[in-house]
Amino acid sequence: MVLTLLTGCGDRTNIKVIGQITDEETGEPINNADISASCWYHHNIDDASLDRKTVKTDNSGKFAVDFEKGYAVNLVAKAKNYEPKQISNDLNENEISFAIKLRKAKANPTLISFTDKNSLNLEDSEKDPYLRVRFQGLKSRQLDFNNVKTYGFDFSSQTTKIETANCDIWFDPEKKEGQPTILRTNKSGGLLPIFENEIKSSLLYEKDVAPKVGYTTEYKLKGNEVGFFVLCRDGKTYAKIIFDLGLIDISSPDGKGSFYKEFGRKFRYLYQPDGSTNLAYPNSDIDPENI
Repeated sequence: MVLTLLTGCGDRTNIKVIGQITDEETGEPINNADISASCWYHHNIDDASLDRKTVKTDNSGKFAVDFEKGYAVNLVAKAKNYEPKQISNDLNENEISFAIKLRKAKANPTLISFTDKNSLNLEDSEKDPYLRVRFQGLKSRQLDFNNVKTYGFDFSSQTTKIETANCDIWFDPEKKEGQPTILRTNKSGGLLPIFENEIKSSLLYEKDVAPKVGYTTEYKLKGNEVGFFVLCRDGKTYAKIIFDLGLIDISSPDGKGSFYKEFGRKFRYLYQPDGSTNLAYPNSDIDPENI
């Protein structure tokens, strides 16, 4: 007889997570795959936790992980030469089973990428991708809305620039304090939004083919965009940007007795310089926690 103990938020105890990893095309089991399993527990505001465990699959592609308690499980499966996959499920039973099919990683040698969100450094490197506007401050501590600079991004050189004529995407420098809301591109380029509800797991791997139509040179943010396809200013190369969750909102001395304020967004990107629409990210060795 098995006694199931239910606590707050649907928590369960003595949880067993089992599963099998197979090749999406052949159905063959994948042995020695890395499984990162996380289990959330939340009894009340003072009693909450996240337990994370890692295991490898056996010769049959199977794995098993046990947790003491929790209400939801997240799995990330990764194997050599395969694209990682992430799956989340609420615990409706004490035992949950996953059948995960991994897709072979496709080679894309011409793709240029910046995917390590932890290496962003706004102060030290023009290579770090961001879009921002800078307002000069006045002695009255107000902002001078007639003294504003906008920093865009050029995919061909992978650099941030202040000359928007040499950029593929930038924020319109609106005369107001706070986050900018209008994105612009060169007349020969364009951008196409990607929304939250279009992504099942990770934008890094999904939406890997850029559309050829539907682009606009001006876009007002709605708040539910996770990224954009970008038609670059040459009118023939494509990129995809992935917004980081954090917003740029900083105030700093300008070294002249006053200050400036900056607002904007950080992002990661994939850029295809060969003129194709292929934005498939082939790196099967990425840290599963970053997808």
